[in-house]
Amino acid sequence: MSKYYFFFVCWSCFFISCTSDSPLEQALSKSGKNRMQLEQVLKHYSLHPADSLKYRAACYLIANMPGHGWYEGEALDVYKQWIDSVYCGQSFIFKATLYEAFFQQPGATEGLVRYEDIEQLDSNFLITYIDSTFSAIRRRPWLKNLLFGQLCEYVLPYRVGHERPQQLFRLQDSIFNTDIADLLHYDDIGNEVATGIGLSQIFNGRIPREAKVLYRGNLINYNLTGCVSLAMLRSWLARLTLCPVALDLNPAFPTRNDRHCWSVMIDNRQMNSIQQLAFEVNKQGKIYRQTFTRNPAPDTGKSEYIPPFFRSPFYRDVTSCYTRVKDVTVTPLEPVSVTYGYLSVFNNLKWEPVAYAGLREGRFLFKDVGCGIVYLPLIYPDGDAVAVSYPFLLDLTGKVQLLQPDTTHLLTLKLKRKYPSRLMLRSANRPFLNSVVEASNDPSFRRKDSIGVFKYISELQWAEIKTGSSQSYRYWRICSRRPFYVGECVLYNAKGESIKPLQNVPGFTASSPAFDDNPISYAFSDRNYILQWDMGKKVSLSGIECLLRNDGNSVYPGHWYELNYHDGSGWCSLGVKEATERWVEFSEIPANALLWLRDLTTGKEERIFTYTDGKICFW
Repeated sequence: MSKYYFFFVCWSCFFISCTSDSPLEQALSKSGKNRMQLEQVLKHYSLHPADSLKYRAACYLIANMPGHGWYEGEALDVYKQWIDSVYCGQSFIFKATLYEAFFQQPGATEGLVRYEDIEQLDSNFLITYIDSTFSAIRRRPWLKNLLFGQLCEYVLPYRVGHERPQQLFRLQDSIFNTDIADLLHYDDIGNEVATGIGLSQIFNGRIPREAKVLYRGNLINYNLTGCVSLAMLRSWLARLTLCPVALDLNPAFPTRNDRHCWSVMIDNRQMNSIQQLAFEVNKQGKIYRQTFTRNPAPDTGKSEYIPPFFRSPFYRDVTSCYTRVKDVTVTPLEPVSVTYGYLSVFNNLKWEPVAYAGLREGRFLFKDVGCGIVYLPLIYPDGDAVAVSYPFLLDLTGKVQLLQPDTTHLLTLKLKRKYPSRLMLRSANRPFLNSVVEASNDPSFRRKDSIGVFKYISELQWAEIKTGSSQSYRYWRICSRRPFYVGECVLYNAKGESIKPLQNVPGFTASSPAFDDNPISYAFSDRNYILQWDMGKKVSLSGIECLLRNDGNSVYPGHWYELNYHDGSGWCSLGVKEATERWVEFSEIPANALLWLRDLTTGKEERIFTYTDGKICFW
């Protein structure tokens, strides 16, 4: 009786779940000629009560298949064949990661044919895969604390990236029996398995920093230590060891350039190891988790432009797992006729969207927005970003501070940097303190005089001395107790005029980069920690100033700068000036405005900032 009851319940659930608006039925409706194969899988697991979890697993996989797929084509075949030939002795994971690197290159899918999982995966593949996965799960004790939904999301999926789905249970069993099984007598090694068995074992004991790959006829270097490649390596390792590992990412840093992704161990006993990642997520605007599950996403069927990141349904917002969040409502300054609005952060000298919301009653409600960040609300009515309101700061308490320029109160600012200072530069330059300046008229310095000592390094990483000497010397040098770098060295004669030494003099060429007017080309001290130069004749120096190791983001004489403020619709220029000192001064700046200092001469690191209570704060 119980058997027939179970059969009735399963088929009842199947028909209920297959209503026209259910995810399962929507997936089946997209399967085309493959629908019979998928329904055969569901029927197979509905026949026996012992298969109830497998039935739910099959429903999960099929319902979330749409959008997952792989590519085939000549360019990809040639790429893989080259990797198989050159790296024939490397591990499966190493080569799988290099295969995926193909899709990280520009124009990757050009000329390739796309195959959809929902249209291609047959009943034999899915039944074999589900059976072997459930068999393996029973042997992995580190999975016993996971909920069934977590097993579906983090263990059950049959793919990592763009690869063609394949059965890996033999390789999974081999790794388990060889590297893991014996250790289970002593410990639950879930964390150890997740972070590695050790990545070094993937590479037979040594992790190379990069690998050469042949991409569409061009030999390129692929960085294996970058966040994307490391996350892919760990994702493949997790797949083969059946460890619940998620890939989380920040699509655009809100306080500096670039983006980031990393792996997270899912372990309910340890809060998913989020504490260990605190260093990753200081002031992160939005963080997403890559999932196999389909998540709500903007409707790409509409004619409205959707930024590329939000076209994929396979990202789930997990910002609240990492940082303090707040819901934010944005009302456009003028009525808009769009479906979606976006919050953006300043990244790579432009505003990058990191969150979306639908327009409801003339407003956008953005959920779980990270605090401590400056945002700009955007829409894309014609494919181009358009600001719909003033930028705002969502402070660490969750309060919105609108950055609306006050043109009735104008400021004058003396600006010294276009990017936040880096603490690591201070520590890197600290050994230069107490370095000594010596001078001689003998190139061997057998007879020399001590001229002065560098006692202080400024916040902008300048060290200087006033010699207080009227004596003239041809040869000068800086002596230290540790190796040091000099980005630029400025010498002043007795009249206070800047002068330069001879260049390309044998024995003195190492100092040349210190006098080339380029603050980030460095002169290095020699093995005796000495940097010396030849003036060509006897001169008296009244002062010496050294710009030490730096990031090139301080204001530098001779560079042209433009100051902008945001008026709620775009950037407005406050003028262009050439710096004649180590600062540049602008006036008639609206109070409470979001500002941006641009170096029009060189460089690409620039950050927005505000001026409040007499202080500049970069964002």
